[in-house]
Amino acid sequence: MRNSFSSYYQNIINTNLFKDTLKTTIWSIFGRSFGLLIPFFLASWFGINSKMDAFFYVYSITLLIATIFSSVLEALIVPFIQEINAKKGDISSFIGRIFGNVSLGIFVLLILLFPIIKPILKLITQFNKNDLDLIQKLFVEISPFILLMIWTSIISGVHYAYKKFMLPALSPAFRAFTLLLVMLIFKNRYGIHSIVLGYVAAEFIRFIILAFSLYRSKLIKLNLAIKFDTNFFIFVKTAFFSMISLVAVQSNILVDKTMASWLETGSVSILHYAERLYMIPITFISAGILKTTLSHWSENYYISNSFDILCKALKKAKKYIFSFCLLTSLILICFHKIIIKIALQRGEFPIDRIPEVGLTLVFYLIGFSPLMLSQLYVRGFLVLKKTKIMMKCSIYSILINIFSNFLFMNLIGIAGIALSTTFVSIFSLLYYQKKFKQVMAK
Repeated sequence: MRNSFSSYYQNIINTNLFKDTLKTTIWSIFGRSFGLLIPFFLASWFGINSKMDAFFYVYSITLLIATIFSSVLEALIVPFIQEINAKKGDISSFIGRIFGNVSLGIFVLLILLFPIIKPILKLITQFNKNDLDLIQKLFVEISPFILLMIWTSIISGVHYAYKKFMLPALSPAFRAFTLLLVMLIFKNRYGIHSIVLGYVAAEFIRFIILAFSLYRSKLIKLNLAIKFDTNFFIFVKTAFFSMISLVAVQSNILVDKTMASWLETGSVSILHYAERLYMIPITFISAGILKTTLSHWSENYYISNSFDILCKALKKAKKYIFSFCLLTSLILICFHKIIIKIALQRGEFPIDRIPEVGLTLVFYLIGFSPLMLSQLYVRGFLVLKKTKIMMKCSIYSILINIFSNFLFMNLIGIAGIALSTTFVSIFSLLYYQKKFKQVMAK
């Protein structure tokens, strides 16, 4: 039995997927470590107040819009490039049309959003007039970040398709360093606006680095073209359901912060800080395994055209991800008080609010394993381009999240919103498992 286990273990670690995942995870740990420190610098430099609530709300809206497009583009570009490459098609023209058409669409969307954001938020939040004025101003200032993040995701997707994982994994370090430097220089002069300036400058630096890398590699020719053809429309059709899915998923974040604004002042900030701590293990794991599996699974699927190979790969990944995530979440829950004190007990952060952050973090961590397993299923559906399943799950999830938020926040306060998030993660996993079995049966 020992020899059998040793042989199986060796087979795992000698695969290209394992090697790429390990290297990408290490690069991502280094690349994203600086970024994960940002909320704690914000806590120390700016504390908890109505202006920070306004900024975090604007950042949630911005991240919602950017992530809807950037995550879909970065992920779907990978299987499409693999398919085009297998058919000996023109990848450069395809990417150029993605750049041009998406950029035009985002520009129009932002122009339409600028005048209506304040009236909408006046209806659904409890922010006062001064805070709403600040939110509108901050949104206009941070809007270039949205377009830059989308451009960066397109270039990252091309890198991943060609299994160039290192620079996209490291690039968040350049972004985080730039952001912290800009905030440090301008925080006394521009206050809360220095954070926005930092995010825009930082994403611009990240885009330039990745674009120059792609130019030097000569994998494709970078261009920008506003042109619609059959291949682009197929991409849009496939992406549509995935975007609706992400709208629902990311809307849950905005829903959480909106409902948190109904509680006492500082609740939005507390939820944000707990969420950022929760994102540390998620970021490190997803930046490795979720990037490499999509690339390798897509290549293997389109070369072999075998659904069985994809099923076996998913089953194997689930086994190891579940064990690792469960162990990680248990360790973090046991030491969450120490983690909270190290991260937040300094500067302007009020000590009496630390227990609230701790309890919120614990409820987030309970849902760590189901969240990561559900994301493996998402990668499988992306390879198969069955994004309609993802859309349906996400719509159900946002409805469940709203209901459970009402229930749990009235019972245990701000931590109830984190418990609701965990409840949604469990539902998503069960839903994806059921649907994948149905796809297998066909």
